Amino acid sequence: MTRRLAMALAAASSLFAACAPEPGIGVPQPIQVPGGPAEHFSTLELNILVPRCATASCHAGESPPAYPPLDAGLAYGALVASPSQQASLNLVEPFDPAGSYLVMKLRGTAGDVGGVASAMPIGDAALDEADIQAIEAWIANGAPND
Repeated sequence: MTRRLAMALAAASSLFAACAPEPGIGVPQPIQVPGGPAEHFSTLELNILVPRCATASCHAGESPPAYPPLDAGLAYGALVASPSQQASLNLVEPFDPAGSYLVMKLRGTAGDVGGVASAMPIGDAALDEADIQAIEAWIANGAPND
């Protein structure tokens, strides 16, 4: 009797499952990023861009030796949706870290898209992986300016 009951329940549940509506696709949700530097551009600017990139020999000043200027207050406008001078990509393409030339330069893969292959920062230790991931997460979330 128990076996018959189990078989009947299994048959009934498969019948009801067949009648259930197919799952739909909902409204896209924003990418969830853990709290930290990726939440605010000002944090990235203060902790990564200014101390590591906006140096006198590279990206400091209104006419820096290397484009773009990455001083505090200038970096956001110089990066987001701004064309690279080395490849036909934007430096930061909101929502697309893999298509952002800045990420390629930090990872040393810019040569793959016709850019200059040298990784940044040139002549200094590479950024920590956590710093690069914070920049990627910020871009993946639309590169908001706070």
